[in-house]
Amino acid sequence: MKQRLFFIPLLVFCCAALSAQHAEWRDYLENKQYEIIISQAVDLQASDSVDFSKMYLLGQAYEGLLKYKDAYNCYKQCYLLDSTRIEMLNTLARISGNLGRVVEAEKYYGKVLDADSVNFYANYQLGRLYVSLERHFEALFYFAVLLEKDPENSVILRAMGDCYKNLGFLDDAIDCYRNAFKANIENSTLASLLVNTLLMAYNAKENDYANEALAVCDTALFYNPGHKTIRQNKAMTFYVKTEYLKADSMFTALMADRDSSFLTLKFAGCARFHAKNWSDAIEPLEKALEMDDTALDVCLFLGVSHGRYFDIKKAFQYLDRAEDMMKPDSRWSDLLTQFRAEVYIKAGNCNKGAELFYQLWKNNNKQLALLQQILQCYGFQKIDVMPDEDRQRYLFITHLFATEYFQRTNTIDPATATASYLRSTFKKFEEDMFFRSVTSHPMLSPDREKSTLSLEKIKEFSSKLSIK
Repeated sequence: MKQRLFFIPLLVFCCAALSAQHAEWRDYLENKQYEIIISQAVDLQASDSVDFSKMYLLGQAYEGLLKYKDAYNCYKQCYLLDSTRIEMLNTLARISGNLGRVVEAEKYYGKVLDADSVNFYANYQLGRLYVSLERHFEALFYFAVLLEKDPENSVILRAMGDCYKNLGFLDDAIDCYRNAFKANIENSTLASLLVNTLLMAYNAKENDYANEALAVCDTALFYNPGHKTIRQNKAMTFYVKTEYLKADSMFTALMADRDSSFLTLKFAGCARFHAKNWSDAIEPLEKALEMDDTALDVCLFLGVSHGRYFDIKKAFQYLDRAEDMMKPDSRWSDLLTQFRAEVYIKAGNCNKGAELFYQLWKNNNKQLALLQQILQCYGFQKIDVMPDEDRQRYLFITHLFATEYFQRTNTIDPATATASYLRSTFKKFEEDMFFRSVTSHPMLSPDREKSTLSLEKIKEFSSKLSIK
Protein backbone atom coordinates (compact mmCIF):
# COMPACT_ATOMS: atom_id res chain seq x y z
CA MET A 1 0.00 0.00 0.00
CA LYS A 2 2.86 2.38 0.88
CA GLN A 3 4.49 1.64 -2.50
CA ARG A 4 1.31 2.60 -4.33
CA LEU A 5 1.02 5.82 -2.32
CA PHE A 6 4.64 6.65 -3.18
CA PHE A 7 4.08 5.96 -6.93
CA ILE A 8 1.17 8.40 -7.27
CA PRO A 9 3.10 11.56 -6.28
CA LEU A 10 6.06 10.37 -8.39
CA LEU A 11 3.77 10.12 -11.44
CA VAL A 12 2.34 13.56 -10.70
CA PHE A 13 5.87 14.98 -10.44
CA CYS A 14 6.91 13.43 -13.80
CA CYS A 15 3.81 14.76 -15.56
CA ALA A 16 4.39 18.20 -14.12
CA ALA A 17 8.03 18.19 -15.25
CA LEU A 18 7.02 17.09 -18.72
CA SER A 19 4.33 19.75 -18.90
CA ALA A 20 6.85 22.37 -17.78
CA GLN A 21 9.23 21.38 -20.59
CA HIS A 22 6.41 21.57 -23.14
CA ALA A 23 5.52 25.05 -21.90
CA GLU A 24 9.17 26.10 -22.03
CA TRP A 25 9.53 24.88 -25.62
CA ARG A 26 6.35 26.67 -26.63
CA ASP A 27 7.82 29.90 -25.26
CA TYR A 28 10.99 29.33 -27.28
CA LEU A 29 8.91 28.73 -30.42
CA GLU A 30 6.90 31.87 -29.83
CA ASN A 31 10.13 33.87 -29.55
CA LYS A 32 11.69 32.14 -32.60
CA GLN A 33 14.46 30.62 -30.43
CA TYR A 34 14.54 27.41 -32.42
CA GLU A 35 18.21 26.63 -31.78
CA ILE A 36 17.64 26.28 -28.03
CA ILE A 37 15.01 23.58 -28.58
CA ILE A 38 17.29 21.73 -31.02
CA SER A 39 20.18 21.85 -28.53
CA GLN A 40 17.99 20.45 -25.76
CA ALA A 41 16.73 17.70 -28.06
CA VAL A 42 20.21 16.13 -27.99
CA ASP A 43 19.40 14.76 -24.54
CA LEU A 44 16.13 13.12 -25.60
CA GLN A 45 15.66 9.46 -24.77
CA ALA A 46 14.03 6.77 -26.91
CA SER A 47 10.98 7.02 -24.69
CA ASP A 48 10.52 10.64 -25.73
CA SER A 49 9.60 9.49 -29.24
CA VAL A 50 6.16 8.45 -27.95
CA ASP A 51 5.50 11.94 -26.57
CA PHE A 52 3.28 13.47 -29.26
CA SER A 53 3.53 17.06 -28.00
CA LYS A 54 7.30 16.97 -27.64
CA MET A 55 7.88 15.52 -31.12
CA TYR A 56 5.47 18.05 -32.63
CA LEU A 57 7.20 20.98 -30.93
CA LEU A 58 10.59 19.66 -32.04
CA GLY A 59 9.28 19.38 -35.61
CA GLN A 60 8.17 23.02 -35.48
CA ALA A 61 11.64 24.05 -34.31
CA TYR A 62 13.29 22.19 -37.19
CA GLU A 63 10.80 23.72 -39.62
CA GLY A 64 11.56 27.18 -38.24
CA LEU A 65 15.21 26.61 -39.18
CA LEU A 66 14.16 25.36 -42.65
CA LYS A 67 15.40 21.85 -41.82
CA TYR A 68 12.45 20.27 -43.53
CA LYS A 69 13.73 16.70 -43.60
CA ASP A 70 14.27 16.65 -39.81
CA ALA A 71 10.89 18.32 -39.32
CA TYR A 72 9.29 15.68 -41.56
CA ASN A 73 10.76 12.87 -39.45
CA CYS A 74 9.33 14.40 -36.28
CA TYR A 75 5.91 14.99 -37.81
CA LYS A 76 5.87 11.48 -39.27
CA GLN A 77 6.47 10.08 -35.78
CA CYS A 78 3.53 12.15 -34.55
CA TYR A 79 1.41 10.72 -37.38
CA LEU A 80 2.33 7.18 -36.30
CA LEU A 81 1.24 8.04 -32.75
CA ASP A 82 -2.06 9.60 -33.84
CA SER A 83 -3.16 9.55 -37.48
CA THR A 84 -6.51 11.26 -36.91
CA ARG A 85 -5.51 14.77 -35.86
CA ILE A 86 -6.47 17.22 -38.61
CA GLU A 87 -3.77 19.72 -37.59
CA MET A 88 -1.14 16.99 -37.75
CA LEU A 89 -2.28 15.79 -41.18
CA ASN A 90 -2.20 19.34 -42.57
CA THR A 91 1.27 19.91 -41.13
CA LEU A 92 2.65 16.65 -42.51
CA ALA A 93 1.10 17.40 -45.91
CA ARG A 94 2.66 20.87 -45.97
CA ILE A 95 6.14 19.64 -45.05
CA SER A 96 5.87 16.81 -47.60
CA GLY A 97 5.12 19.41 -50.26
CA ASN A 98 8.16 21.45 -49.18
CA LEU A 99 10.30 18.35 -49.65
CA GLY A 100 8.85 17.71 -53.12
CA ARG A 101 7.02 14.58 -51.96
CA VAL A 102 3.92 15.43 -53.93
CA VAL A 103 2.20 12.05 -53.68
CA GLU A 104 2.52 12.08 -49.89
CA ALA A 105 1.27 15.65 -49.67
CA GLU A 106 -1.77 14.73 -51.78
CA LYS A 107 -2.41 11.70 -49.56
CA TYR A 108 -2.37 13.62 -46.29
CA TYR A 109 -4.43 16.54 -47.61
CA GLY A 110 -6.80 13.95 -49.01
CA LYS A 111 -7.24 12.44 -45.52
CA VAL A 112 -8.11 15.88 -44.16
CA LEU A 113 -10.66 16.46 -46.92
CA ASP A 114 -12.15 13.00 -46.40
CA ALA A 115 -12.92 14.09 -42.85
CA ASP A 116 -13.85 17.68 -43.75
CA SER A 117 -14.35 18.42 -47.45
CA VAL A 118 -14.45 22.20 -46.91
CA ASN A 119 -11.41 22.43 -44.64
CA PHE A 120 -9.92 25.82 -45.57
CA TYR A 121 -6.26 25.04 -44.96
CA ALA A 122 -6.22 21.72 -46.86
CA ASN A 123 -8.11 23.10 -49.87
CA TYR A 124 -5.97 26.23 -50.06
CA GLN A 125 -2.63 24.47 -49.63
CA LEU A 126 -3.56 21.72 -52.09
CA GLY A 127 -4.52 24.43 -54.58
CA ARG A 128 -1.18 26.17 -54.05
CA LEU A 129 0.66 22.85 -54.42
CA TYR A 130 -0.98 22.25 -57.81
CA VAL A 131 -0.18 25.81 -58.88
CA SER A 132 3.50 25.18 -58.09
CA LEU A 133 3.29 22.06 -60.27
CA GLU A 134 1.53 24.04 -63.05
CA ARG A 135 -1.55 21.82 -62.68
CA HIS A 136 -3.85 24.82 -62.83
CA PHE A 137 -7.10 23.02 -63.66
CA GLU A 138 -6.77 20.92 -60.51
CA ALA A 139 -5.85 23.98 -58.46
CA LEU A 140 -9.00 25.75 -59.64
CA PHE A 141 -11.17 22.97 -58.24
CA TYR A 142 -9.87 23.44 -54.69
CA PHE A 143 -9.92 27.24 -54.84
CA ALA A 144 -13.52 27.08 -56.08
CA VAL A 145 -14.53 25.10 -52.98
CA LEU A 146 -13.24 27.94 -50.81
CA LEU A 147 -14.76 30.66 -52.98
CA GLU A 148 -18.18 29.08 -52.63
CA LYS A 149 -17.96 29.59 -48.86
CA ASP A 150 -16.36 33.03 -49.09
CA PRO A 151 -17.16 34.64 -52.49
CA GLU A 152 -15.47 37.97 -51.65
CA ASN A 153 -12.14 36.56 -50.48
CA SER A 154 -9.65 38.60 -52.53
CA VAL A 155 -6.78 36.17 -51.93
CA ILE A 156 -8.73 33.22 -53.34
CA LEU A 157 -10.04 35.33 -56.20
CA ARG A 158 -6.53 36.36 -57.10
CA ALA A 159 -5.30 32.76 -56.92
CA MET A 160 -8.06 31.67 -59.30
CA GLY A 161 -7.29 34.61 -61.59
CA ASP A 162 -3.64 33.54 -61.74
CA CYS A 163 -4.71 30.00 -62.72
CA TYR A 164 -7.00 31.23 -65.48
CA LYS A 165 -4.30 33.59 -66.74
CA ASN A 166 -1.71 30.80 -66.88
CA LEU A 167 -4.21 28.67 -68.78
CA GLY A 168 -4.77 31.49 -71.29
CA PHE A 169 -8.37 32.22 -70.24
CA LEU A 170 -7.90 35.96 -69.96
CA ASP A 171 -11.58 36.95 -69.68
CA ASP A 172 -12.06 34.54 -66.76
CA ALA A 173 -8.87 35.87 -65.17
CA ILE A 174 -10.17 39.43 -65.55
CA ASP A 175 -13.45 38.51 -63.82
CA CYS A 176 -11.52 37.10 -60.86
CA TYR A 177 -9.08 40.01 -60.61
CA ARG A 178 -11.95 42.49 -61.01
CA ASN A 179 -13.87 40.93 -58.11
CA ALA A 180 -10.71 40.70 -56.01
CA PHE A 181 -10.04 44.41 -56.56
CA LYS A 182 -13.64 45.30 -55.68
CA ALA A 183 -13.27 43.36 -52.45
CA ASN A 184 -9.98 45.07 -51.60
CA ILE A 185 -10.07 48.36 -53.46
CA GLU A 186 -7.08 49.89 -51.66
CA ASN A 187 -4.75 47.10 -52.81
CA SER A 188 -2.44 48.55 -55.46
CA THR A 189 -1.01 45.13 -56.37
CA LEU A 190 -4.46 43.85 -57.33
CA ALA A 191 -5.09 47.02 -59.30
CA SER A 192 -1.86 46.62 -61.26
CA LEU A 193 -2.56 42.94 -61.91
CA LEU A 194 -6.05 43.75 -63.20
CA VAL A 195 -4.79 46.55 -65.45
CA ASN A 196 -2.02 44.44 -66.97
CA THR A 197 -4.46 41.63 -67.75
CA LEU A 198 -7.01 44.03 -69.22
CA LEU A 199 -4.32 45.38 -71.54
CA MET A 200 -3.26 41.85 -72.53
CA ALA A 201 -6.85 41.08 -73.58
CA TYR A 202 -7.56 44.51 -75.07
CA ASN A 203 -8.97 44.61 -78.58
CA ALA A 204 -10.33 47.97 -79.67
CA LYS A 205 -12.92 46.33 -81.95
CA GLU A 206 -14.17 43.78 -79.43
CA ASN A 207 -14.00 45.23 -75.91
CA ASP A 208 -13.57 48.36 -73.84
CA TYR A 209 -10.87 46.98 -71.58
CA ALA A 210 -8.50 49.92 -72.08
CA ASN A 211 -11.01 52.42 -70.71
CA GLU A 212 -11.76 50.08 -67.83
CA ALA A 213 -8.00 49.92 -67.15
CA LEU A 214 -7.87 53.73 -66.96
CA ALA A 215 -10.77 53.75 -64.48
CA VAL A 216 -8.99 51.15 -62.32
CA CYS A 217 -5.81 53.26 -62.38
CA ASP A 218 -7.72 56.36 -61.29
CA THR A 219 -9.35 54.47 -58.42
CA ALA A 220 -6.03 52.99 -57.33
CA LEU A 221 -4.33 56.38 -57.45
CA PHE A 222 -7.11 57.85 -55.31
CA TYR A 223 -6.23 55.40 -52.55
CA ASN A 224 -2.48 55.36 -53.34
CA PRO A 225 -1.54 58.88 -54.55
CA GLY A 226 1.66 59.03 -56.59
CA HIS A 227 2.09 55.25 -56.70
CA LYS A 228 4.82 54.67 -59.30
CA THR A 229 3.61 51.31 -60.65
CA ILE A 230 0.02 52.50 -61.06
CA ARG A 231 1.25 55.63 -62.83
CA GLN A 232 3.26 53.39 -65.18
CA ASN A 233 0.15 51.28 -65.72
CA LYS A 234 -1.87 54.36 -66.65
CA ALA A 235 0.83 55.61 -69.01
CA MET A 236 0.99 52.16 -70.66
CA THR A 237 -2.78 52.18 -71.07
CA PHE A 238 -2.59 55.44 -72.99
CA TYR A 239 0.23 53.94 -75.05
CA VAL A 240 -1.82 50.82 -75.88
CA LYS A 241 -4.73 53.08 -76.86
CA THR A 242 -2.28 54.86 -79.23
CA GLU A 243 -2.79 58.12 -77.32
CA TYR A 244 0.94 58.76 -77.52
CA LEU A 245 1.01 62.40 -76.38
CA LYS A 246 -0.81 61.51 -73.14
CA ALA A 247 1.46 58.50 -72.64
CA ASP A 248 4.54 60.67 -73.23
CA SER A 249 3.27 63.23 -70.72
CA MET A 250 2.87 60.61 -68.01
CA PHE A 251 6.20 58.89 -68.71
CA THR A 252 7.93 62.30 -68.74
CA ALA A 253 6.42 63.07 -65.32
CA LEU A 254 7.70 59.71 -64.03
CA MET A 255 11.22 60.47 -65.29
CA ALA A 256 11.03 63.89 -63.63
CA ASP A 257 10.32 62.01 -60.39
CA ARG A 258 13.56 60.06 -60.87
CA ASP A 259 12.01 56.94 -62.34
CA SER A 260 14.83 55.50 -64.43
CA SER A 261 13.37 52.01 -64.88
CA PHE A 262 13.71 50.24 -68.23
CA LEU A 263 9.95 50.23 -68.80
CA THR A 264 9.58 53.97 -68.29
CA LEU A 265 12.61 54.87 -70.42
CA LYS A 266 11.71 52.51 -73.25
CA PHE A 267 8.07 53.50 -73.57
CA ALA A 268 8.75 57.18 -73.05
CA GLY A 269 11.01 56.95 -76.11
CA CYS A 270 8.53 54.77 -78.02
CA ALA A 271 5.65 57.14 -77.28
CA ARG A 272 7.69 60.09 -78.56
CA PHE A 273 8.73 58.06 -81.62
CA HIS A 274 5.11 57.27 -82.53
CA ALA A 275 4.17 60.91 -81.88
CA LYS A 276 6.87 61.78 -84.47
CA ASN A 277 8.89 63.62 -81.85
CA TRP A 278 12.03 61.84 -83.01
CA SER A 279 14.69 64.12 -81.56
CA ASP A 280 13.26 63.82 -78.03
CA ALA A 281 12.81 60.06 -78.41
CA ILE A 282 16.56 59.46 -78.76
CA GLU A 283 17.73 60.11 -75.19
CA PRO A 284 15.34 57.74 -73.32
CA LEU A 285 15.73 55.09 -76.01
CA GLU A 286 19.53 55.21 -75.76
CA LYS A 287 19.34 54.85 -71.97
CA ALA A 288 16.94 51.93 -72.37
CA LEU A 289 19.29 50.22 -74.83
CA GLU A 290 22.16 50.61 -72.38
CA MET A 291 20.07 48.68 -69.84
CA ASP A 292 19.08 45.93 -72.32
CA ASP A 293 21.31 45.69 -75.36
CA THR A 294 19.11 42.93 -76.84
CA ALA A 295 16.02 45.15 -77.19
CA LEU A 296 15.51 44.92 -80.95
CA ASP A 297 12.56 47.31 -81.17
CA VAL A 298 14.46 49.98 -79.20
CA CYS A 299 17.43 49.61 -81.53
CA LEU A 300 15.21 49.93 -84.61
CA PHE A 301 13.44 53.01 -83.27
CA LEU A 302 16.80 54.59 -82.48
CA GLY A 303 18.01 53.96 -86.04
CA VAL A 304 14.88 55.47 -87.54
CA SER A 305 14.88 58.42 -85.09
CA HIS A 306 18.47 59.31 -85.92
CA GLY A 307 17.65 58.99 -89.61
CA ARG A 308 14.67 61.32 -89.29
CA TYR A 309 16.89 63.67 -87.26
CA PHE A 310 19.40 63.61 -90.15
CA ASP A 311 22.20 61.87 -88.25
CA ILE A 312 22.70 59.33 -91.03
CA LYS A 313 25.89 57.81 -89.60
CA LYS A 314 24.29 56.93 -86.26
CA ALA A 315 21.12 55.81 -88.00
CA PHE A 316 23.02 53.15 -89.95
CA GLN A 317 24.98 52.10 -86.86
CA TYR A 318 21.76 51.28 -85.03
CA LEU A 319 20.09 49.74 -88.06
CA ASP A 320 23.12 47.51 -88.73
CA ARG A 321 23.08 46.52 -85.07
CA ALA A 322 19.38 45.70 -85.32
CA GLU A 323 20.03 43.57 -88.39
CA ASP A 324 22.63 41.57 -86.45
CA MET A 325 20.07 41.01 -83.71
CA MET A 326 17.64 39.62 -86.26
CA LYS A 327 20.07 36.93 -87.41
CA PRO A 328 18.96 33.76 -85.63
CA ASP A 329 21.30 31.29 -84.01
CA SER A 330 21.28 28.32 -86.40
CA ARG A 331 20.60 25.90 -83.53
CA TRP A 332 17.48 27.78 -82.47
CA SER A 333 16.44 28.31 -86.07
CA ASP A 334 16.65 24.58 -86.80
CA LEU A 335 14.74 23.77 -83.63
CA LEU A 336 12.03 26.23 -84.60
CA THR A 337 11.78 24.66 -88.07
CA GLN A 338 11.51 21.20 -86.48
CA PHE A 339 8.71 22.38 -84.18
CA ARG A 340 6.87 23.89 -87.13
CA ALA A 341 7.22 20.63 -89.06
CA GLU A 342 5.86 18.59 -86.15
CA VAL A 343 2.85 20.90 -85.83
CA TYR A 344 2.08 20.62 -89.56
CA ILE A 345 2.25 16.83 -89.41
CA LYS A 346 0.06 16.64 -86.31
CA ALA A 347 -2.45 18.84 -88.11
CA GLY A 348 -2.51 16.33 -90.98
CA ASN A 349 -0.52 18.46 -93.45
CA CYS A 350 2.13 15.87 -94.36
CA ASN A 351 3.35 17.74 -97.42
CA LYS A 352 4.21 20.94 -95.54
CA GLY A 353 5.71 19.04 -92.62
CA ALA A 354 7.76 16.90 -95.01
CA GLU A 355 9.07 20.00 -96.77
CA LEU A 356 10.45 21.40 -93.51
CA PHE A 357 11.89 18.09 -92.27
CA TYR A 358 13.52 17.55 -95.67
CA GLN A 359 15.02 21.04 -95.52
CA LEU A 360 16.55 20.20 -92.12
CA TRP A 361 17.85 16.87 -93.42
CA LYS A 362 19.56 18.51 -96.40
CA ASN A 363 21.32 20.84 -93.94
CA ASN A 364 22.46 17.85 -91.88
CA ASN A 365 22.02 14.53 -93.68
CA LYS A 366 23.32 12.55 -90.71
CA GLN A 367 19.96 12.85 -88.97
CA LEU A 368 18.08 9.86 -90.36
CA ALA A 369 15.31 10.43 -87.81
CA LEU A 370 14.20 13.49 -89.81
CA LEU A 371 13.44 11.32 -92.82
CA GLN A 372 11.73 8.80 -90.57
CA GLN A 373 9.31 11.50 -89.42
CA ILE A 374 8.24 12.06 -93.05
CA LEU A 375 8.04 8.33 -93.72
CA GLN A 376 5.75 7.73 -90.77
CA CYS A 377 3.43 10.54 -91.79
CA TYR A 378 2.76 9.12 -95.25
CA GLY A 379 2.74 5.57 -93.88
CA PHE A 380 -0.63 6.10 -92.21
CA GLN A 381 -2.29 6.12 -95.64
CA LYS A 382 -3.01 3.15 -97.91
CA ILE A 383 -1.09 3.22 -101.18
CA ASP A 384 -4.01 2.16 -103.36
CA VAL A 385 -6.21 5.07 -102.20
CA MET A 386 -3.52 7.74 -102.04
CA PRO A 387 -3.72 10.72 -104.41
CA ASP A 388 -1.10 10.32 -107.16
CA GLU A 389 1.11 13.11 -105.86
CA ASP A 390 1.11 11.77 -102.30
CA ARG A 391 1.99 8.29 -103.61
CA GLN A 392 4.92 9.80 -105.53
CA ARG A 393 6.09 11.60 -102.39
CA TYR A 394 5.75 8.43 -100.32
CA LEU A 395 7.85 6.38 -102.75
CA PHE A 396 10.51 9.10 -102.88
CA ILE A 397 10.92 9.23 -99.10
CA THR A 398 10.81 5.43 -98.78
CA HIS A 399 13.53 5.09 -101.41
CA LEU A 400 15.66 7.84 -99.87
CA PHE A 401 15.28 6.48 -96.34
CA ALA A 402 16.15 2.93 -97.48
CA THR A 403 19.22 4.18 -99.38
CA GLU A 404 20.47 6.11 -96.33
CA TYR A 405 19.62 3.16 -94.07
CA PHE A 406 21.71 0.78 -96.20
CA GLN A 407 24.66 3.17 -96.16
CA ARG A 408 24.62 3.36 -92.36
CA THR A 409 24.13 -0.36 -91.69
CA ASN A 410 26.92 -2.81 -92.47
CA THR A 411 24.72 -5.87 -92.02
CA ILE A 412 20.99 -5.67 -92.68
CA ASP A 413 18.94 -7.61 -90.15
CA PRO A 414 15.60 -8.29 -91.87
CA ALA A 415 14.00 -9.06 -88.51
CA THR A 416 14.31 -5.48 -87.24
CA ALA A 417 11.23 -3.26 -87.21
CA THR A 418 12.82 -0.80 -89.66
CA ALA A 419 13.74 -3.48 -92.21
CA SER A 420 10.33 -5.12 -91.85
CA TYR A 421 8.55 -1.80 -92.43
CA LEU A 422 10.62 -0.94 -95.51
CA ARG A 423 10.18 -4.45 -96.96
CA SER A 424 6.41 -4.26 -96.47
CA THR A 425 6.23 -0.81 -98.08
CA PHE A 426 8.28 -1.80 -101.14
CA LYS A 427 6.11 -4.92 -101.55
CA LYS A 428 2.99 -2.73 -101.57
CA PHE A 429 4.46 -0.53 -104.31
CA GLU A 430 5.52 -3.62 -106.24
CA GLU A 431 1.98 -5.04 -106.10
CA ASP A 432 0.44 -1.68 -107.01
CA MET A 433 2.69 -1.40 -110.09
CA PHE A 434 1.88 -4.95 -111.12
CA PHE A 435 -1.87 -4.30 -111.07
CA ARG A 436 -1.39 -1.05 -112.98
CA SER A 437 0.93 -2.78 -115.50
CA VAL A 438 3.76 -0.23 -115.22
CA THR A 439 7.51 -0.83 -114.98
CA SER A 440 8.48 2.47 -113.38
CA HIS A 441 6.94 4.84 -110.90
CA PRO A 442 7.33 8.65 -110.74
CA MET A 443 8.70 10.17 -107.55
CA LEU A 444 8.35 13.67 -106.13
CA SER A 445 10.68 15.08 -103.48
CA PRO A 446 9.36 17.39 -100.73
CA ASP A 447 10.95 20.30 -102.60
CA ARG A 448 9.14 19.15 -105.79
CA GLU A 449 12.10 17.63 -107.67
CA LYS A 450 10.81 14.93 -110.03
CA SER A 451 12.43 11.54 -110.70
CA THR A 452 11.45 7.90 -111.36
CA LEU A 453 12.14 4.52 -109.79
CA SER A 454 12.01 1.31 -111.80
CA LEU A 455 10.15 -1.82 -110.76
CA GLU A 456 13.44 -3.70 -111.02
CA LYS A 457 15.03 -1.35 -108.46
CA ILE A 458 12.09 -1.76 -106.09
CA LYS A 459 12.44 -5.55 -106.30
CA GLU A 460 16.16 -5.19 -105.57
CA PHE A 461 15.40 -3.25 -102.38
CA SER A 462 12.82 -5.84 -101.35
CA SER A 463 15.34 -8.60 -101.88
CA LYS A 464 17.96 -6.92 -99.71
CA LEU A 465 15.43 -6.59 -96.93
CA SER A 466 14.01 -10.11 -97.19
CA ILE A 467 14.65 -12.87 -94.64
CA LYS A 468 16.79 -15.52 -96.30
